[in-house]
Amino acid sequence: MRPWSDFYDLIMPGLPGCPFAMADNALRRSAIVFCEQSLAWRFNHPDIPVMAGTSEYAFLPPAGAAVHCITNAVLDGEEIETRAGESGMTVGNWRNQSGTPLYVLGGAASATLVPIPDAAGMLTMVVALKPSAGSVEIDDMLFNEFRESIVHGALAQLMLSPKKPYTNAQLATHHERQFSISVAAAGMRVARSYTRAPLRTTIMARK
Repeated sequence: MRPWSDFYDLIMPGLPGCPFAMADNALRRSAIVFCEQSLAWRFNHPDIPVMAGTSEYAFLPPAGAAVHCITNAVLDGEEIETRAGESGMTVGNWRNQSGTPLYVLGGAASATLVPIPDAAGMLTMVVALKPSAGSVEIDDMLFNEFRESIVHGALAQLMLSPKKPYTNAQLATHHERQFSISVAAAGMRVARSYTRAPLRTTIMARK
């Protein structure tokens, strides 16, 4: 993991007088948006033992990370559909039903199997992560591969701050454009890399 201060050599020269805490916040927000939009930070979630009659299971992300969405899920060797939430569903059409789960909902903190499982099993997932709201550092892979993209996003935010020595709407627009381009490129690369990729479980050390 790399602290936000490891970005300073790239970001601070363009921000005269900017407090380090403000730079950290902007870097964190930029990294979160980058991960949400590109899905570049993939994690082989630890396998979850499923119990009959229990539909909701808490996520176990690495320290300093949060789950943004589920990208792939397999229950007892059978792939099931993933959905981002409960939009369009009513209590009557699944909460009180049981059987073999057909899909899994990805919430902010947990995954919910639908319908409620009526037998034990094992759930394997690949999820997309993002830095948590209180993270003080960033994953090595994100820093090594996407640090310039994250810096563009942070500079775009900070240069729109009113009445600062580094306020520059024109440069902010440039950095926002570069950030958007890099997000799209990362998303396309990730999509190609994970198309039909087999699911496997890797437990990451928690700090």
